[in-house]
Amino acid sequence: MKITGKVIAAGSAVAVLLSTFTLIGASASVDPKKAFPTKPVTLTMWWWGEQEAPGAQAWVDATVAAYKKKRPNVTIKTVLQTTDGLVPGFAAAAAAKSGPDLQYFWGGIYSQQPGWDGQIAPVSDHIPAAELKHYINATTELSFQGKIWTAPWYVNPSFPVLARTDILSKYNLKVPTTWKDLLKVCDVLSKEGVPTLAGGVKDGWFGGWLYSIIGGQSVTNKDVVAAVVGKQKFTDAKHADWWTRLQETKERKCWNSDINSLELYQAQQLWKDGKAAMTVVAGPDAPNFANAVGASKVVVMAMPKWSTGKFAGKMGSTSQTIGITQWSKNKDVAADFIMFGHEKAQLNSWYKLTGSMPADDRFDLNSVKDPVKKALFKSALPGAPYLENFIPAQLDADAVFANVQLVLAGTKTGKAAAADMQAVMERLRKTDRNLVKNFTAWNK
Repeated sequence: MKITGKVIAAGSAVAVLLSTFTLIGASASVDPKKAFPTKPVTLTMWWWGEQEAPGAQAWVDATVAAYKKKRPNVTIKTVLQTTDGLVPGFAAAAAAKSGPDLQYFWGGIYSQQPGWDGQIAPVSDHIPAAELKHYINATTELSFQGKIWTAPWYVNPSFPVLARTDILSKYNLKVPTTWKDLLKVCDVLSKEGVPTLAGGVKDGWFGGWLYSIIGGQSVTNKDVVAAVVGKQKFTDAKHADWWTRLQETKERKCWNSDINSLELYQAQQLWKDGKAAMTVVAGPDAPNFANAVGASKVVVMAMPKWSTGKFAGKMGSTSQTIGITQWSKNKDVAADFIMFGHEKAQLNSWYKLTGSMPADDRFDLNSVKDPVKKALFKSALPGAPYLENFIPAQLDADAVFANVQLVLAGTKTGKAAAADMQAVMERLRKTDRNLVKNFTAWNK
C-alpha cells in the first residue's frame, strides 16, 4: 500500500473520493456468478464498539434480524467483546483456528498484522472492488500488496478535544487553540484546583490517543513507518518533541491529579460532571458528551497546535472494521453480510441509532442536522492519519502506553521516554524478522 499523507480527500457526497485510489487485483478472486448457498449456514461474529458508539448493539441486533429476513437460511450469532479482551481473545481463537467467522478489528496495524499472520482472508477476495471503493479508509489503512484485509464499518474521528466554554468563561478564559494558550489555561485553572484536561491512563489506551493527537502534529504516517523500519529514529526531533510537550502538561498541572489511577472512560466523567474544562473522547461518542452537558457550551476541536507540521490542528481519521477469519467455512456468506450492512437502509440506521458516521461514502451527510455531529464529521474529512495505527502493537504497549504513564506520573522525562521508544523499536526489529519486510511492503 502507498501510505499517503492525506487520509481522505474532500469531494462530493460524503466528501470522500476513495475512487482516486486504485484497487488493482483487489477483486481477483470474487466470482459474481457464484450461487448463494441454500443449505443452513451459521456465522459467529465477535465485535466491539458499543463502548465508543453507544447504540451499536441495537444496530447489530436490528441488522442481523433484517439479514435473516433476506437470507432465511443464515443464522448469525453475535458476541460483544470487552475492550481489554478484544485483541487477546482473537489471538487465542487464531491459535486454535476456531471461533468467529466475522471479527472486529481496529484499523491500520490492528488489521494488517492478522493479515500478515495468515489469520484473516482479504475481504477483497470476497467483496467486489466496485463495492469496496465506497468504504472509507479501506485503501488508506487496510490494503496490502493489492489486497484489502478488512472492511470499514464506521468512521472514528480520532480524537476530538471537547472544551466547556461555561467552565473556561467562569475564569475569564477562552478556548485555547495553540499550545502556548493551552499551557496558560493550565496555569490559571490549576491555581483554582480545576483540571484543564481530564484523562485516565491506568489501562494504557489513552497513551495511544495522546501519541496520535500530539505526536501527529510534527510527523506524517510515512515518517512513522520510516522510524519503524529504521530509516528514521524515534529520537529524531520531529518524532521525539511530542514527549517534551507531554512532559510540559505534567509540569504545568494540566491534568487531574489522579490521571494514573483512573481508566480512560472513568476520567471522562470528570468533564461531564463539570470538574474539568476539557477532555478527549472517541469520535463517535463526542456528540453524546456534548449533548449531555448542553451542546451550546461545548467546542469540538483538534488538540491545540504546538507544531507547524502538515497535520497540526487537524483531527485524525480512522475506520473501525470487520474482517473474515481464515478458518471460516462460509467466507462468501460473511462477505454478503458485510455488504448488507453497507446498504442504504443499514447506513441510515447506523447513524440514527449511534449518531456516528458509517464508513461509506454513499451516506448522505446532508441528512446530518445536528451542528456538533456535522462539525465533527467534517473535521475528519479530510483528516490526518491516525499514527497509532502505523506502529507495531507491541511498540504501542511497551513504549507508548508505558512511557506516557511514567511521564504523566512525573517519574520519567520526555527525552528519556523517546530514547526508550527507540530502544524498544530496535529490539522488536531484531526479534521479529518479518517486521521490517512487512512494514516496508505496506509503505510501497
